[in-house]
Amino acid sequence: MGAWPVVVFPDVELWATAHLRTALASRPEAYAADVYVSNVMPEVRRDRMVLVRRDGGPTSRLRDTARLTVNVWGRTEQEATDLARLVGALLWAAPDGDPVIYITQPTGPTPVADPSRQPLRLQTFELTVRGT
Repeated sequence: MGAWPVVVFPDVELWATAHLRTALASRPEAYAADVYVSNVMPEVRRDRMVLVRRDGGPTSRLRDTARLTVNVWGRTEQEATDLARLVGALLWAAPDGDPVIYITQPTGPTPVADPSRQPLRLQTFELTVRGT
């Protein structure tokens, strides 16, 4: 009986932040301009921010389903909502099999009270990714 192959899964936070950073930079919407995208809160808060955090998810030998929480801040309630909806659309359009195979969105943009009082939307995604 042979051994299972060694399969390494990609850093999904790194993939998602790079994808969103690039995709948002090419968008014409005013609320997509100058958006800070990372997995770490900056020392100085920005008017528009997207933070991606991996919150686990089941892994099999050949596939990983990464649960991501995506927090989106804007200057106004409407801007936070619009930016969150755009972020969701950009993630939904991303699967190409390298490495993301499939995306689901268990929760859509939900208003969340932030201690800073800056408008915040939270949404979650599950990304099925292929390992190498």
